[in-house]
Amino acid sequence: MDYSKIFIKDAKPTKIGGQAVMEGVMMRGADKQALAVRLPNGDIKLEIEDIKTPSKVTKIPFVRGVVSFFSSLISGMKTLMRSSEILEAAMPEEEVEDPSKFDRWLEKKFSPKTVWNVMIGISVAISLLITIVVFVIMPTYSVNLLKHVTKNTILLNLAEGILRLVIFVLYVLAISKMNDVKRLFQYHGAEHETIHCFENGIELTPANAKEFYTLHPRCGTSFLMFVMIISLVLFSFLGWPNLAWRIGSRLLLMPVIASISYELLRWAGRSDSALVKVLSWPGLMMQRLTTREPDEEQLEVAITSLKAVLGELEPGIISKQDEDVSDGLDDACEEEALDSIFDDLEDKRYSEDETMVKHLVRAGRAKLEEAGISNPNGDADDIFCYVTGFTHNEIITRDTELLDSSDVEAYRERIDQRASGVPLQYITKVQEFMGLPFCVNENVLIPRLDTEVLVDQVLGIISGMELESPEILDMCTGSGAIGISIASLAPGAHVKLSDISEKALEVARKNAEINDVLDRTSFALGNMFSSLDGDEKFDLIVSNPPYIKSEIIDTLDPEVKDHEPRLALDGGEDGLDAYKVIANNASAHLKEGGVLALEIGYDQGEAVSFLLERTHYYKPAAIIKDLAGMNRVVIAEKKPTEEKQIF
Repeated sequence: MDYSKIFIKDAKPTKIGGQAVMEGVMMRGADKQALAVRLPNGDIKLEIEDIKTPSKVTKIPFVRGVVSFFSSLISGMKTLMRSSEILEAAMPEEEVEDPSKFDRWLEKKFSPKTVWNVMIGISVAISLLITIVVFVIMPTYSVNLLKHVTKNTILLNLAEGILRLVIFVLYVLAISKMNDVKRLFQYHGAEHETIHCFENGIELTPANAKEFYTLHPRCGTSFLMFVMIISLVLFSFLGWPNLAWRIGSRLLLMPVIASISYELLRWAGRSDSALVKVLSWPGLMMQRLTTREPDEEQLEVAITSLKAVLGELEPGIISKQDEDVSDGLDDACEEEALDSIFDDLEDKRYSEDETMVKHLVRAGRAKLEEAGISNPNGDADDIFCYVTGFTHNEIITRDTELLDSSDVEAYRERIDQRASGVPLQYITKVQEFMGLPFCVNENVLIPRLDTEVLVDQVLGIISGMELESPEILDMCTGSGAIGISIASLAPGAHVKLSDISEKALEVARKNAEINDVLDRTSFALGNMFSSLDGDEKFDLIVSNPPYIKSEIIDTLDPEVKDHEPRLALDGGEDGLDAYKVIANNASAHLKEGGVLALEIGYDQGEAVSFLLERTHYYKPAAIIKDLAGMNRVVIAEKKPTEEKQIF
């Protein structure tokens, strides 16, 4: 399999997703959802609806997975039924079946909206019931017969998981033989190819979309495979109780499994690492069954739906002959289509006018690629959006607009900066962390994805300790990413952010205002614990201190060593200077039973744990790994006073 056409290094991942429906495709963006259905006469029926602003709970890691699972189940069923309604309404009267007695009774007793909601509820309930019977009860009941062959509970649970997986594969194989399902799988492939095309900044035409695979790492099929595999592993360690307990445990743990699977799917959708490719392989193999190569008319439907989400099209009936929607289908456009998106970088459709959006962006991408920047397309697009105020969608939808000279000069200047090695975040002045926006500049370290593990752990501790209004200290705060994320995602938390750098605290204060937590944050200037009042105590102290050995800093990536503040990187000769200060002083500022949570380097887990242990103020520390399997966080709980012993 050519992974380069699935995990594309220069692709710009988006939050746009989709679903194949009866003779159509639904696309969903941040604020719109569009449904495009091919009618029997060849026209396309397009419906668009606005999406309500999601609640804050959808930003909380793992919780958002459970919410997304159930909301997707309901909205997916609604969309599928709506596509069926559209097709039925477009059929000749003589082909439409008369409503059943039950349908007539419902229509007589209830309003159309109530009838619709009832049918959705019944459909979802039946789907869940069938799923529980086929994929939960049947496998565990069948494998129960093997307990006379072996008493090994791990083997029994593995057998159950494998049987569940086999049933799922056989089910998909069986339904794939049905003509209607074959076409549904073709539209599934059209959805993936269209999203690939968009995420790579290529003009949305069927010819261009066909250059991509029908497989996509951010797919519902991959989610289901994650669920199957995680279930197989997790249930293997739960023993083999009686049948009722086994079925009950499977059902109760489904939200947990769904949340873990969702986080893995999000990670897979925004990374092209080797580990992601390994984890995604089963789901991609399954997509070979749930997707098929679409024809150009099916791709046209998917493109119509996506363009509607991007704001290019209005709802209504779109004629088969409409040239705006069929862009790229006529002979002239087919001759201009790219011979190969991956092998041929020449595209004659670009204007020579250097102030035109698409030409300027293309030039920026080329310069960054020549400079050896790892993600030239994505970085060039981000810089363009920062300079012009465009959204990423508008780079495509407004690609023929001409820019004024000041924007052109500003864009080129910043492209030159990026080509010279200045980090993208210092150019655009923003970095996302925990789903929240953070302002960054050269006075603060750029927040990393790895640090989200620390925040996740702290949020879990707050929940586990049932702290309604925890007092938290974020030491060496820098941009404030850790403390402000905690304040935002734990609404009762009060967080003090301290740093030795006054300029860093200015950035942190601005970020607290941006994320609307200024009223629950305070700021302290000083060198670690010297910034605190003598008697201040906290429920949690969290820190991502400098931890890189001094001698190693000059060997780091130039973007880090030449541009990020050395003060935020240099941990001294052994990388442990800050941890020694924390180990010797943190307990005095922790409440009884308080918790210390520290980010560490991949090889510092044992050393930091030892520093804490030898003070005799803490219970044995726990070392937490990140998604790559590297040691990332050390957590230690302060002992009650009576347990402390000095030797």
